[in-house]
Amino acid sequence: MFKNQELQLNDYKKSYENIPVSLDSLDAAIMAGFQKAKKEERKKKRSYKWVYSFVAAAVILLGFFATIRVSPAFANAIANLPGMEKIVEMVKFDKGKMSAVENDYYQKIGTSAEKNGMRVTIDGVIADESGMVVFYTLTPEQKKEYFDIQAAKIISLEGKHLDPGTTGFGSPSNEEGMDRYTGELEFYFENKIQGKKFQLDLSLEGEEFSIPFTLTKDIKVSQKYTINKTIEIEGQKLTVVSAEVSPLRTGVHVKMDPNNTKQILALEDLRIVDEKGETWGGINGGVTGSIISADEQIIYLQSNYFHKPEELYVVINKLQAVEKEDMTLVVDTEKLQILKQPPGNVLSSLKIEDNNLVFTMNVKKFHGDPFGEIKDVYGNVIETHGGFFRTSDEEGIKEFGIEMPDMKTVKGPITIELSAYPAWINGEAKVRIK
Repeated sequence: MFKNQELQLNDYKKSYENIPVSLDSLDAAIMAGFQKAKKEERKKKRSYKWVYSFVAAAVILLGFFATIRVSPAFANAIANLPGMEKIVEMVKFDKGKMSAVENDYYQKIGTSAEKNGMRVTIDGVIADESGMVVFYTLTPEQKKEYFDIQAAKIISLEGKHLDPGTTGFGSPSNEEGMDRYTGELEFYFENKIQGKKFQLDLSLEGEEFSIPFTLTKDIKVSQKYTINKTIEIEGQKLTVVSAEVSPLRTGVHVKMDPNNTKQILALEDLRIVDEKGETWGGINGGVTGSIISADEQIIYLQSNYFHKPEELYVVINKLQAVEKEDMTLVVDTEKLQILKQPPGNVLSSLKIEDNNLVFTMNVKKFHGDPFGEIKDVYGNVIETHGGFFRTSDEEGIKEFGIEMPDMKTVKGPITIELSAYPAWINGEAKVRIK
């Protein structure tokens, strides 16, 4: 009855184009998203918690994209660059990356390394002050369904310190009818990128590859805007502190009022809008934000760096929010009872499958990962190994699971912190950036 889909990330995306997509395509996108998500390497700095959207962005693709409109200038640029079609295929759902290619900011590299019948080629790079996206091709002697990338990192060959923040890499995809596989690697750093000479170190199928490369273009300087304006939606206040626009993404720094009665879990439709109504929304598959604290975070959006609007606004209409006193679930794993949950009883039942604690949720429009830190009756943190969700043929019924390797030893009620929940407040808030 249920269709398994694994989940690791929060729901965070707003529609870009109102174009329908088949459920089969949606399912494929979800699984591709998970494969990318589960390869994430995370390093916490200054109490930042990185937030990802690989699966979540895939989940809400319905009504989001199947095709995308490209400008004549973009089409002409690609027509004059043989081999760029595969790069376009990977960036076409991100307006910022598309714009970087259109504005000749994509840097063709073409360096390779080969070991034991596997050649890895760096096709090209898009880099800004905060990070870089590396586009690559694998050419193996023998085709296979799946190639496993265990690790990836970028180092400077000029002695410049690169402080890793997040690294994202998924399974490369096979070009139909071809004996090669393409993909992209995302690297973001805590400090600004300096220099032009770097090296990609890649662990692939048990082999280590080191590929030096040189950037041919100067890294463009980010555009910074100080805002410090407070908005209010249904009595809950938040301040838009600043915005920083770079070629790869836009970061919007927000602080919630600590006196709010509700905990704001997600700013689901936060977006950038120009004077003509053109919109730049959330990241489609990548890092969607960094949580500084419970009341402060940076939301990452698609970049409008190469677009030169006369006016630019931050717009918010919908916040995912729960009363602070309702921010935890209390569950008796022995009696299989939900002892405490937010009003509405959205979570209807509980069961155990092997080492998985599985909840049934009655809700239509929610695809986030609701569960955060889990503690036992003594306040000790319980180890978890990710989770999953399953959708039902019956509309509005979903199952969310948490894998707990020590499930059999858990005694007494446990407390689960909420990280997302199907509860929203709505309003109209618009803050001018420029």
